[in-house]
Amino acid sequence: MSTELEAIQPLDSLPPYGRAVAAPPRPWFTRWDNDRFSPASPLSVGGGLLRAQGAVARDLFEARGLNTYIAGCGLLMVFASLLYGAILGSVAGAGQVVYAAVKFPVVIVGACAICLPSFYVFQALTGARLSFKQAVAAVLMLGAAAGLILLGCAPIAWFFSVSTSEDASGFLGLMHAVVIALSTTFGFHFIARTHRYVAWKHGERLFDGRVLTLWLGLLVLVAAQMASFIGPLDPGRGMLETRRGFFLSALLEP
Repeated sequence: MSTELEAIQPLDSLPPYGRAVAAPPRPWFTRWDNDRFSPASPLSVGGGLLRAQGAVARDLFEARGLNTYIAGCGLLMVFASLLYGAILGSVAGAGQVVYAAVKFPVVIVGACAICLPSFYVFQALTGARLSFKQAVAAVLMLGAAAGLILLGCAPIAWFFSVSTSEDASGFLGLMHAVVIALSTTFGFHFIARTHRYVAWKHGERLFDGRVLTLWLGLLVLVAAQMASFIGPLDPGRGMLETRRGFFLSALLEP
């Protein structure tokens, strides 16, 4: 009997009549809440994204150390896309390595830069109270989280690129498409979890989740169009040569 009485919640701890009882926090909420991290330099930001996502989310919400995060995430995103671009270019031959290594980061960084104003405006108009610098840091964090996935998969992609013959180009193209899709998904997953964690901890919205999903689709479309326009994997183009046309039309060309 005493055990049952102890399990009963006191009346003053219950919510008002008609309001639902708060659900217990999810395990990863508690794990993120225990994360501790302070970026000593831009080069240490990657470690925070890997091992202390909760601390990074709190810093983003409180606009703490944003200059360091912006610099670190930008460097990580450029380095990861440069390395993976070189691996993409190795499929088309040694002469394409430098060409793709230069142009692939332009596609990634360019797509993020083009879509940044829409990210800030969409979020602000839907009630998210974030500054423009927080928006810049959030977009770069998405790109840096995706870059970490590219770096993690780079040895696998490199191994298959150097160990398969030319008749496996279809498989290699599919493999690279899957890796890039996974990296984009994980980058979005990190930002979406940041939104949910901040809402749980502070009761405020850093982002609007539905608008964030729509914006990700816009970012993917812009990146695809920029890849078609710049052509990082087109050996027939010069370094500064571009080609106009809708990216779906380019994919359907024989």
